[in-house]
Amino acid sequence: MKLTRVTITDYGPYGGENPFNLQTTDDQPIVLFGGKNGTGKTSFFTAVQLCLHGQSAFGSRTSRSEYEDHLRDYLHESNGHQATEATITVEFEYGSFGSTDHYTVTRNWRDRGKSIVEDLTIKRNGSQLSDLEKDQWEDFLKELIPPGMSELFFFDGEKIQQLATAIENGDDFQDSLHSLLGLDLVDRLDTDLQIYLTNKLDESGHEDLAAEIEELEQEIEEYQDEQTQVEDRLADKTARLEEIETEIEQLERKLSQEGGGFAAKRDEHQERRAELNAMIESLEEDIRDLVRGSYPFALAPDLCTEVVDRLEMESKATAEITAQNRVVTELDELAVKDAIWDDLDVPADKSGDIIRTLQSELFDRLADDLPDEIHLAREFSERQRQEMYTIADRSLSEVPDELREITDELERATRERQEIEDKLSRAPEQSVLSPLIKEINELNEERGELKTEIEQHRERLEELENYIGRMKQERENKIDRYEDLDDVSDRADLAQDVRSVVQDYQDKLAQRKLERLESVLTDYYLALSNKSAFYDRVNIDPDEITIRIKTVGGEFKNQSQLSAGERQIFATAMLWALADISDRPLPFMIDTPLGRLDQEHRENLVRNFFPDASHQVLLFSTNTEITQEYYDILEEDIAAEYHLIYDEKMGQTHVEPGYFWSDGSDDMLHGNDIEIDTDHQVQLEGFNNE
Repeated sequence: MKLTRVTITDYGPYGGENPFNLQTTDDQPIVLFGGKNGTGKTSFFTAVQLCLHGQSAFGSRTSRSEYEDHLRDYLHESNGHQATEATITVEFEYGSFGSTDHYTVTRNWRDRGKSIVEDLTIKRNGSQLSDLEKDQWEDFLKELIPPGMSELFFFDGEKIQQLATAIENGDDFQDSLHSLLGLDLVDRLDTDLQIYLTNKLDESGHEDLAAEIEELEQEIEEYQDEQTQVEDRLADKTARLEEIETEIEQLERKLSQEGGGFAAKRDEHQERRAELNAMIESLEEDIRDLVRGSYPFALAPDLCTEVVDRLEMESKATAEITAQNRVVTELDELAVKDAIWDDLDVPADKSGDIIRTLQSELFDRLADDLPDEIHLAREFSERQRQEMYTIADRSLSEVPDELREITDELERATRERQEIEDKLSRAPEQSVLSPLIKEINELNEERGELKTEIEQHRERLEELENYIGRMKQERENKIDRYEDLDDVSDRADLAQDVRSVVQDYQDKLAQRKLERLESVLTDYYLALSNKSAFYDRVNIDPDEITIRIKTVGGEFKNQSQLSAGERQIFATAMLWALADISDRPLPFMIDTPLGRLDQEHRENLVRNFFPDASHQVLLFSTNTEITQEYYDILEEDIAAEYHLIYDEKMGQTHVEPGYFWSDGSDDMLHGNDIEIDTDHQVQLEGFNNE
C-alpha cells in the first residue's frame, strides 16, 4: 500500500479543502510534514486513520456516542464559527499479485445536532465498488488495512513512549508484545472457545435426563402392562356378555314356546276377568230389575196400548164430568145473585126457568161425549192411574230398548270373559315358567353387571391411552433434548479440539513470530542503538516473553535496565521489526518521533530508520526534532514536504510547500503529481500484498 493523496476539508485546524500530494519514489520514500505544536500534524495523522477505519480508529470499545463526540471535536472551528460538515479523502495504491489498483476512500460527516450522519465512499480505479454492497465497504477496508495492524505503521511519540514504558514495567510489555504480535487475537479466540465450551458444558445434564427418560419408560411400561390386563379382562367380559345374551335369547325363546307370553299377562287377564264378572253380575241385576218391573208389560204391548188408551179416555171423561158438575154449580150460584138479574131485563119469576134451561142444555151437551162406563177411573186414584200409565207407557217405549242395550252389553262382557278364560286356560302354570324366568332374570342381572364392568374397563383403557400418549410425548421431548445434548456434547468436543488446535497454533505462531522478531529486532536495534558495538544480539524467551540484550561479552541485559532513551530506541526498533514481520506492506506514519532521544540516537533514527522504515514514510516533526542538520541528512530521501503554519487571525492552518528551512514545489499544493512509474512501483520491496 502506498498513499498518493490526502485531502482534508474543514477538519481540525484545516479550514476549507486542503489537498496533500503524497507521491513518493523508491529513492525518495519520505514525505516530511513540518509544523510547530498545534498546527495540525496530529490532526493529519488521525485524519488518515479516521478516514480508513471510521469508528474503529478510536478503538474497538468506543461507543457510537463517544465516536460522534470525537467527530464534533474535530469539526473545524475558526473565529467563533464551527463547521457542520467535514470530509477526508485518502487515495492510495494497493498492489496485489503483481498489479496495482488505485483506491479513493472518502468519508464525510454532517452534524445534524442530535446525531452525526456519516457517508463512506470507496472507488477502485475511478469506479465505485460494484462487487460489494455498501454495507460491506467497512469490512472491505478492514480486510484491506486491518485497524490493529495499522497501529504498527501509524504511530507517534506517545505510542513509542507507551511501549517504552511497557518495556520498563516488564509485565505490561508482555501484554503489549503479545498484542503487537497479533497473538492477542488468538488469545481472544481461545478465550471465546473456552467461554463457548463452558456454556455448552453448562447445558449438559445427560445423567439427570437419562434417569428421567428411564423413569418415564418404566411408567409407560407399567401403564402398558395394566392396559394389556384391562384389554384381556374387557375381552373376557365382552365374550361372557355375548354368551349371556345368547343364553337369554334361547331362554326367552323357550319361555315363549312354553306360553310365557300368556303367562306374562296372567295377572292382567285375571284382573280383567274379575272386572268382567262384576260387570256381568251388574248387568244381570239390571235385567232382573227390568223383569221385576215393567218388563212383563212389555211382553203384552197390545194390552198395554189398550190400557193406556182406556186410561186416557177415562181421564178425559172424568175431566168432562167434573166440568159438567161445575157448570151446574156455577149456574146455581148465579141464579141466587140478584145483582146479575137486576141488570138483565128478565122478570124475576123467569130466572129460575132460564137457569134450569141452561143447566139442562149444557148437561146434555157434555154428557154426549162420556163413555158408557168408567171403571178404571173409579177404581183407582189419580196417582195410581198415573203410575199405571207410566208403567204401561214405559213398557211400550223404553223398556224394550233398555233391555236390548243391557242384553247387548251383557253379551259383549260374557264374550270377552270367555276369551279371557281361554287365554288363562292356555297360560302355563307359574311353577313351570318360574325356573326359566328365574334363570333369565339372573342372566339379565349378570348382563347388567357385565355391561357396567365393560364400561368401566373401556373408561380405564381410555385413561391409560391418554396417560401413555402424554408420557410417550414427554419421553420423545426428553429424547430430543438428550439428542440435542449429544449434539451439544459433540460441539463441545469439537470446540475442545479446535481450542487444542488453536493453542497449538498459538504456541507455534508465537514461537515462529518471536524467532523472526528476535532476528529482525536484533538487526534494527543494532542499527538504531548507539551501543551497537557493545550489544551482540537481542534474545527473546518464548516461554516468559521476556527480552534481554546480549552483550558481546556474553552477558545479558534485561530490557528494564535500559535507559529511557534506550527504551525509546528499543521501542522504535520493536515497532519497526513488528511491522516488518507483519508481512503487511503499509506506509509508515511517524508523528513527533524523536522525543527524549539524545542527539546520537536521533541521528541514528534519521540516518537508519526514516529512509528505510518502509517503502513510504510520512514524517511529522517540529523544528526541534528534524532540525536543519537532520533535514540535510534526509533531504535526498524526501519526495515532498509541507510546512504547516497556524494563522491565528484566520484561526486555521495554512499549508505551504517546503519545510522550515526549505521551499517546496507549489505543484504539491495544486495536486500535480510526481511522475511515478507504477510498473516499477509494484516491484518495490514490501509494496506488493502477495
